[in-house]
Amino acid sequence: MNSLILIWQVACVLAGASLVWMLTLIVSRLIRTRRESIFQKRRDTITEAMSRILWDETGATVIDDKRLWKSQMVPEVFLGFVALVRGEERDRLIHRLIANDVDDQFRRLLHHRRKSVRFAAVEALAYFPGLSTAKSVDALIENTKAADIRIAGMRTLVSIGSYPLVPDVMAELSHPNASARRLQSVLSGLALHRLQDLLEYLQRSGITDTERAYLLEALGASADYSVLEILQTALQDEAPTIRAAALEGLADLAHPDAAPAIALCLRDSDWNVRAAAIRALRESAGYTYASEISALLSDPVWLVQFESAQALADMGPLGHNLLESSARGLDERVSRTASLALAELGFAGDGP
Repeated sequence: MNSLILIWQVACVLAGASLVWMLTLIVSRLIRTRRESIFQKRRDTITEAMSRILWDETGATVIDDKRLWKSQMVPEVFLGFVALVRGEERDRLIHRLIANDVDDQFRRLLHHRRKSVRFAAVEALAYFPGLSTAKSVDALIENTKAADIRIAGMRTLVSIGSYPLVPDVMAELSHPNASARRLQSVLSGLALHRLQDLLEYLQRSGITDTERAYLLEALGASADYSVLEILQTALQDEAPTIRAAALEGLADLAHPDAAPAIALCLRDSDWNVRAAAIRALRESAGYTYASEISALLSDPVWLVQFESAQALADMGPLGHNLLESSARGLDERVSRTASLALAELGFAGDGP
């Protein structure tokens, strides 16, 4: 009898706990939905305010509710909004926002407790150059422990013409959470405006292959043909990562005289290098080496096949003819890759 009572009591407790849990989930969902609704309404209000400022050519529009610009959502909304406008309209919007002290609020948000707010604020400040912005972003980079925010700050410094030091940028490679793509964009910006600093760091003794690879790839963004010899020399390096990085740099540089050296890498033993060589030739002299690129449709590595097919697809009639010939060939792998490329171009592509 006591056992039955105990079982009944346990069942009642479990049923009550289930009801409480269900009610908690329902209430949490209602609160979350309500919060999202409030946030969306605030986003719409901020967007409408920016629209009124943007399209008022007289400059008479004033936003009476100054609290609107103090919202932590303003940087996020601004980034989405400013991506949609260009030229004179963008300049007018930024000028009016400065008049409303919005850039001051962005700088204050660099100290916000939420990482996402700090991240949006530092990216938004890229549109507000000046000494105040440079000092605030410098302080953020120095004090934050988040690698992605530091790199975002460096990107902003490059955008406003207050360039970070190359050793500081390269130090981010030691942090596992650093974004390779964003870090590369910082180095590319430095290559365009501070090329000599990058070359001096590249000539240091004892730098790692990883550092060299990042720097070589960035050199192509300099648009300075004096780096051609450095990149071509790196194609002879024994490390595949260095050869591939040099090819990426040559692809950005797009110097036609580099084509013969790049073409030699089509036969490289490392598939990453072969794929990079195809991409580099697409940017320089792909037509001259169309047959060599077409031969890589039979490469044992799928990505090399893909890069080859994409390069031929970009060559117009010459590349299309080579793809059609390959699609009718006896090699099933080559035929399939060529047919897929032709299908993307809108051609039927006859198989074997």
